[in-house]
Amino acid sequence: MKKIRSILLNKYFLSIVGIALFFLIWVIVYLIAGKNNSIFPEPIETFNEMFIYLGDSYTYKCIWGSFQRMLIGFSISTILAIILGVVVGNYKRMKYVFNPTMVALKAIPTAALTFLFLVLAGLRNAPIYIVGVIVFPIVYESTVSGYSQIDQYVLMSTRVDGASSFISNIKVKFPLALPTISLGLISSFALSFKIEIMAEVISGSSSYGLGRAIQNAYINSSNGMVPTFAYSLIAIIVMLLVTFLLDLLKKLLKLKK
Repeated sequence: MKKIRSILLNKYFLSIVGIALFFLIWVIVYLIAGKNNSIFPEPIETFNEMFIYLGDSYTYKCIWGSFQRMLIGFSISTILAIILGVVVGNYKRMKYVFNPTMVALKAIPTAALTFLFLVLAGLRNAPIYIVGVIVFPIVYESTVSGYSQIDQYVLMSTRVDGASSFISNIKVKFPLALPTISLGLISSFALSFKIEIMAEVISGSSSYGLGRAIQNAYINSSNGMVPTFAYSLIAIIVMLLVTFLLDLLKKLLKLKK
């Protein structure tokens, strides 16, 4: 009995159940939609189309194009957010100065940001800026949170030792805050890829990208929604791989969800 219970509660078994449930819902919706691919595609046909796309070099150019823009926006935003977070972490009252801006950045709809950056940066670069704006408050807050969690006795000891502010940050404060900062980075990285694809779809970017591939599939399809869902499945698979790698990274860093 205990063995059966342990199998049923095993995370891999539960993941399989989750996947099976996903496909069951897909089939039910397909049947409700009247077996009409122009409304909702048939699962097997969609998977066949997906495997065709996976054999096409265009798909991998699109994946790399999305990752490239996402990484640019993520990297720039992360560096700036950590620098500001370290400053605010050392001078805590400055948090009140930047809090309204961070709230505003988190509250602005992504669609509104897309249209704003379309005007300011153009089709190609708009997704880069959108990713940057979404990531910035997450990394900033994780940095400030990491600094706020440092034991006060540790901070007092650095003052007693006479270490300069720069040295104490490099050797003591930042390393202690790094686990919390890393958690923010990992969480925002997974979000960034989804934001990148959505921004490409909304902006109609002409560059290689999964969002562009999904949009083209929708516009030019002669088989209803099948191509659109096929490219969407590829995006989901890429996201699952990214999430899996990030989970491994969390374990290596000994971080808990």
